[in-house]
Amino acid sequence: MDIDELFELYRNEFLPAYSDLVGYIGDKPQQILIELENVVSHISQVFNPNVTPQEKDKNIEKACGHLIRATLDCYKLLWINIYEQLNIIKDDETTRKLGLNMSESIFLIKYQGLRKLAQEARRKEMVSIGLNPLASIDLYKEVVRVGNELIESKDEIKIKEIKSLKSFISTKEFIMGTAIGIFTGLISGYLLSLI
Repeated sequence: MDIDELFELYRNEFLPAYSDLVGYIGDKPQQILIELENVVSHISQVFNPNVTPQEKDKNIEKACGHLIRATLDCYKLLWINIYEQLNIIKDDETTRKLGLNMSESIFLIKYQGLRKLAQEARRKEMVSIGLNPLASIDLYKEVVRVGNELIESKDEIKIKEIKSLKSFISTKEFIMGTAIGIFTGLISGYLLSLI
């Protein structure tokens, strides 16, 4: 790999993953910043006049390794955040049954498929260590795409209406309970005054 290929990897693979992650979580994770610092440190050696051509090539390879690691970490951090959001939906029966733009059964089937896809991406990453570290990138991209599709099936308008209806029902139940309690208390007081 040469410096041009390294920057092509940066533009085509890392930047989209990093911008998606930062846009999604609203933060720049420290582990990604550390990897980027390592990339820059190795790239700086390529332009050091005291470094031999062989050492420059080694530094490009090391920079590439850090950049690939950072890219994979971006996708895995995205997956973790998406998975947390999906678990909130999955664990909230009302949202799962009534607040999605797809049926509950379709959501659960896609959710399980997504988990299997994420496991497959991780397995592919593990068997590719030292051979082709980019082999799992496309699978991680698919995990993020499908995960976002499931999160976007959440219908905020429906959920707002459900919460409003739940609030109305709770208020109605409270008022009815209070009225029955007062009425029962009055009858009990009246009956006690007759004794």
